[in-house]
Formats: sequence, C-alpha cells, structure tokens
Amino acid sequence: MAILKWVQDTGVDWHYIAPCKPQQNGFIESFNGKLRDECLNETLLTH
Repeated sequence: MAILKWVQDTGVDWHYIAPCKPQQNGFIESFNGKLRDECLNETLLTH
C-alpha cells in the first residue's frame, strides 16, 4: 500500500507486468540475472 500511495502522491505512471511475462520488462530481468550471476552467486550470504 505504501508504494501505491507514493505513486499517487508523486504522479508516477504505474504499469503492471502480466504474470509469467518477464519479457515485458526485459531490461530489468536482464539486469537481475546478471547481478545474481556475477555478485550474489559468488558471495556467501550468512545470517
């Protein structure tokens, strides 16, 4: 709800990505995959 309120307050356009359609936002999907491969998979995360 906080994000929806922020969107309304700032006037940012909100666009939904359909479920199971990551190609609708290919740039961020590519970035997330590269970040995961190059950084997160190489780092041991402990609690």
